[in-house]
Amino acid sequence: MISFYCEYFDFYYNFSFKNKIEKILRYEKSNFKKIIYIFCNKKYISTLNLFFFQTKTFTDVITLKKTDRNKKKVGEIYINIDMITFHSIVFKKTFYDELKRVMIHGVLHLIGYEDNNTTNKKQMTEKEKFYLN
Repeated sequence: MISFYCEYFDFYYNFSFKNKIEKILRYEKSNFKKIIYIFCNKKYISTLNLFFFQTKTFTDVITLKKTDRNKKKVGEIYINIDMITFHSIVFKKTFYDELKRVMIHGVLHLIGYEDNNTTNKKQMTEKEKFYLN
């Protein structure tokens, strides 16, 4: 089963949401053994975006796939709390609802879903809605 870590941010909903993330991974037949969530600010995630993807665009989530010493798949999901706060206001959602959506979005990227074109974005949005409900 996966381990679930929340760093840099006091995320007190993690117990109920951990189960949701684990169910998504099982349903999608993912073989990730550990997911690490790192909550950060816009400056930090922008630096990561530039380093890993050579782009200066703002983003709410960056997902990285790695393997540990035992050759098990590990996912790192960096979440921009500043962007979550902004989007929750703009889209009139609660902070927690927007955070859940982005956490699921990051997991879907980890599994292999992309949102780099219109078709992929539609599929990603449908998956997000499915798992949020």
